[in-house]
Amino acid sequence: MPDGHTAGIIPRLPADLGPLESWLEDKMAARKVSVRAAVLLPGGAVQRNWRLDIDADGQVRPLVLRVGPDLPLPESLSKDQEFEVLQHVHAAGVPVPTPLWVEPTETLIGRAFLVSEFSAGDADRQKLFARPDNDSVLLQLGSALAQTHGAGIPAGLMPETPRDRVETLQEWACGLESLPCGLIAGLDWLDVNAPEPVVPTLVHRDFRTGNFLIADDRLVAVLDWEFAGAGDPLEDIGWFCAACWRGDNPTREAGGLGERPVFLTAYAKAGGQTPEPESERIYFWEVFAHIRWALIAMQQALRAAAGEYPDWELKEAGNRVPGLSKVISKMVSGG
Repeated sequence: MPDGHTAGIIPRLPADLGPLESWLEDKMAARKVSVRAAVLLPGGAVQRNWRLDIDADGQVRPLVLRVGPDLPLPESLSKDQEFEVLQHVHAAGVPVPTPLWVEPTETLIGRAFLVSEFSAGDADRQKLFARPDNDSVLLQLGSALAQTHGAGIPAGLMPETPRDRVETLQEWACGLESLPCGLIAGLDWLDVNAPEPVVPTLVHRDFRTGNFLIADDRLVAVLDWEFAGAGDPLEDIGWFCAACWRGDNPTREAGGLGERPVFLTAYAKAGGQTPEPESERIYFWEVFAHIRWALIAMQQALRAAAGEYPDWELKEAGNRVPGLSKVISKMVSGG
């Protein structure tokens, strides 16, 4: 199995990679494929991303094997659904790792998985947070998000209204114990303030700093499409601009990288909506982002308690909940 179920155990691929190599031989139309090296890439509190150096008939090629965990989050897409989304946005010109193949069964390595081309770049949030000027990156991110929202909705994704999204969070909350007061107040606020539906688009739902690759000031790829859905495009903008994703740069409202108008102007120029930077609708989705992240953090803490990897990172997410609860209380009380 690719994932250990004991706390602190680093995931491993099966000792026998023969079935995977045979599968790759078929996909690559190669006489002989061998896995020269398999390295677990950094990041990935839910999914596991392995860089595989594949020798196909004497030619070495780096690929990425993306595998799900023992205990997925409720919102995660299946691997075949995620692959379909990747294919869709790749065809639309969104910068993403090139999707190659998917194996929806668990017969080869004990998990369903997808394979993509390896994209060279850096996803380190702290490096970007520390840079004095990220305007070039923000311009490219605004354009990529507009491309995403303009790509059309892949088959199989059912559009959700803001009310549907609030009900999703309410369902999650019902499955959790000892909900902090701030989250209870926040959920009540969302219930009262959910805006009217708009024409739905494809939405990424985890578009934030740390989920894209940068190389030499160039956006290489938008990553982690496992939560993609169909709904209000401003959900992505609220998530990206939410204070909980700004790191140590609370005044850099666009992902902790720079000014919100820079990002929104690039987004609108590339064909996205043109909302006011401080619009009530964006504010709703920023409140939603904090509550959603707090509930996910509680889910991550439960996964850590069950022995899921990486338990230290999942526990750290759970430790953020009291602080998030205080922020949510302030946001919904007008304080």
